[in-house]
Amino acid sequence: MPQAADYYMHNPLIHRERRLAKSTSEWVRSFSCEDLKPLIVCRGPIRKEAMDVYHEMGISHFGILLSEKDSIVYPNALAPELRQLTDSRRVHRVPDYTGASKEERVERINQIIQIAKDNGYDSIFAGYGFMAEDEEFVAAIEAAGLSFIGPCAATQARAGKKDEAKRTALSVNVSVTPGVDNVTARTLLKKHPTREQLLALVKAEELSCDSKVLKDTKLPLETLADHILMASYAKGIDLYSIEELCAQVQIEVAELFRKHPKSRFRLKAIGGGGGEGTAYSGGVTSGCQECRREIDRQGRRRSPDPCARGSQRSESQRRWRQQKRPDRTEHRADPPQRDTAPGER
Repeated sequence: MPQAADYYMHNPLIHRERRLAKSTSEWVRSFSCEDLKPLIVCRGPIRKEAMDVYHEMGISHFGILLSEKDSIVYPNALAPELRQLTDSRRVHRVPDYTGASKEERVERINQIIQIAKDNGYDSIFAGYGFMAEDEEFVAAIEAAGLSFIGPCAATQARAGKKDEAKRTALSVNVSVTPGVDNVTARTLLKKHPTREQLLALVKAEELSCDSKVLKDTKLPLETLADHILMASYAKGIDLYSIEELCAQVQIEVAELFRKHPKSRFRLKAIGGGGGEGTAYSGGVTSGCQECRREIDRQGRRRSPDPCARGSQRSESQRRWRQQKRPDRTEHRADPPQRDTAPGER
C-alpha cells in the first residue's frame, strides 16, 4: 500500500526550498538571507509561520519573544513554537509586547531593542498587525542600528494610522466595518455621563491628567473619558467593575445585532497583543449571553493579581480534567486570525 503524503509539513503550496544561495542564478543568490539574524516579536500562528519560513530560508540564528500575556490555560501545555525551538537561550521573556501606558510602551520598545543587541540579532520581525504598523516602534529600531523586516518608519508615517483613518471616515459618514472600539470609555460615561462628573472623578481619585485636556470644553466626552481611563491605568486603579463592563458590552452588542441582523461580530480584549477574538452570531439574546460569559472569562484571566490569575488557571485545569476537554474551544467560532489591532491572543 503506498504511503500517504504528509501534506501537513510538506505541502508544496506552503513549504518549499527557500535557500536562495543554492540557486544557479548569480542574481537570485544575491538575495540570499541565510546570514540574517532576526528576533520575532509577534505571537501565535504568525510566530510559528515565521519560524517555519526562516528555517526553509536557511536562517539558523533567530529568536522569539514570549510574553506573560501569551497566557496558556493549562500550565503544563506547550505551544508548537516552543516544541520546535528547544534552545531556551533563544526564547526571551517579557511582561507584554506594548505596555498598558505610553511610558510602559516606551520601556517595552527599549527592552526589545536591548534583547536584540544582547543576543546577537540584527533585525526584528513584528508580524503583520499592530506592532508592524507602529511608526514609533520601527523608528526606534532603525535608530538603534537594527533592521526592521517590513515598511520603514518613513513609509509608515506617509501611510498614516488606520485607527485615525477610521475615526476620520466615521466623522464624515464614510462607510466602515461596523463595530465599537471605545466600550471602556462608554462604560465610564454610563457611570459619569457629564463633563462635570468626569472632572469631579479626576479630583476625587487624584488622577494625573493633562490640564490642557481637562480644560478643553470642545473635547468630545468619549475622548475625555479615554484620557481619564489612561490616567487610572497608570495609577493602577479601576474606575468601573467587570460587571459594569459586561453590562455595557451587552448594550453595544445588542445594538449592533439590531442594526446588522444575522451578522457575525468579534469581541477582542486589548492589552498586550493581537490575534485572539471571539466571534458571535445569532440573535440579540443568544449573542449577548455568549458575550457576557466570554467577558467574565477574560476578566478572570486578565486579573492584575498574579496569585488570583494562577488560582484561576488551576481551577480551569481541574475543570478540564473532569470534563476531558479544553474550555477554550467552546468560545472560538472561527479559526485563529492574523493580528489586526492592539490586542491579545
